[in-house]
Amino acid sequence: MRTQLTVRDIEQSEWPTAAGVAARAFFDEAFIVGMLGTEQLTRFEGVHHFYRAEPWDPTAAHLGAFAGSTMVGLIRASPFGRCFVCSHVDPLIPPSDPIVAKDWAFEVEVLAAHAAHADHAWISRVAVEPQIQGTGVGKALVDAAVARLATYGGGTVLLECLASRESFYVARGFIQAAEVPDPHASLSFLMRLDLPHAASHRGGGGSPRAAGAAAPRKRG
Repeated sequence: MRTQLTVRDIEQSEWPTAAGVAARAFFDEAFIVGMLGTEQLTRFEGVHHFYRAEPWDPTAAHLGAFAGSTMVGLIRASPFGRCFVCSHVDPLIPPSDPIVAKDWAFEVEVLAAHAAHADHAWISRVAVEPQIQGTGVGKALVDAAVARLATYGGGTVLLECLASRESFYVARGFIQAAEVPDPHASLSFLMRLDLPHAASHRGGGGSPRAAGAAAPRKRG
């Protein structure tokens, strides 16, 4: 019987598993090589440390793709007005963790790029196990994240990607909004998708914008 792909919310207890998926997915990506170097053992340890260090954001939707019961992909969607990077990156003070600090310069550039887009949502940490990339898992995750954000109402959705990923996001309805200087890769883009405002959301019903306080701080 063929294994079915499902996408569902993941719990905080599953976040360490998700961090492992992200580490394997991004191990050979240009920005990770730029941050951590070409020596494979050093990069392997560093990339796993990097993604394990990322805190859980209680205001975001964390979705996982599963082949049966095995997590094979993940994505994070920060609701409108609660962009994780805008809430938690200090442009003046780098993180104390030396590996996390390597990504801080890029995050500061992301923060500057986001400044032109008020009350936006943010998609990040789009990761798929390397052995099954190209099988539709990433598409399913992005579509699910956009659908979830649409339930909160309309507005601008932002994400960052390497230039090599631009066509994937264009196929999902995003457009290039700006170039984002990246100290660890040749070229990164800010991508934008504008979701229409549905009449049923005029009162903001159900949107996380009205719930709770902003959460505690990467690329994906």
